Amino acid sequence: MNSFIQFLLVISFICYDGIDPSPQKKLTKKQKGIIESLVSFADSLNGKTKSSSIILTKIATLKNDNVEFMPFYHLDIDKFYKDPTPENLLLSLYQPDTLAMLLLREKADTSYLLIVQKQNSHWIPNILMQDFGKNIQNVKDKIPDIKNADFKIFQFEHLYFYSYINKKEQIYEDMRGNILTPKMMCNKLFTIIDAIKEAAEKGEILYL
Repeated sequence: MNSFIQFLLVISFICYDGIDPSPQKKLTKKQKGIIESLVSFADSLNGKTKSSSIILTKIATLKNDNVEFMPFYHLDIDKFYKDPTPENLLLSLYQPDTLAMLLLREKADTSYLLIVQKQNSHWIPNILMQDFGKNIQNVKDKIPDIKNADFKIFQFEHLYFYSYINKKEQIYEDMRGNILTPKMMCNKLFTIIDAIKEAAEKGEILYL
């Protein structure tokens, strides 16, 4: 429940105008189940707090064609650190079972990102980032052949990166739009992990 409270604090300042009804990619049975679980959760809490009533109403009225599930991955830090090569970097990315990333569309030029978490058998809102949603859409729009680009979003600690193929080349990109080659990406991650491990040995925490 704490994660949901954080979620409300983040989105209580965001205004919604209505979601763009344009058709999206067909959802799987599991993805539809996640939406149904979110709607059920919102229905169970809607009206209990004034600050959250509008927000929960929006979640409660989510439609399948308003939502696009993002290919969301985490980095297995230990696996990558043992062999920090471009080939192993891709092998070190995995999809978490208890998290999902949803891109929700408002008007044609507006999107926001919702990360949801599975608790027991239920899915609940965790984090919402409006700017991140717009960023994702901008990145996807600039990739010529997005359907065959093997587009991924992966999380490392509190950092997010994009991975995709463009003109037969593996590309990485950070949230600021900086393009990295596979070697550059590996060097960046390895350097950060090294710094994290060094800080941990000193009993310190490295804030990224």
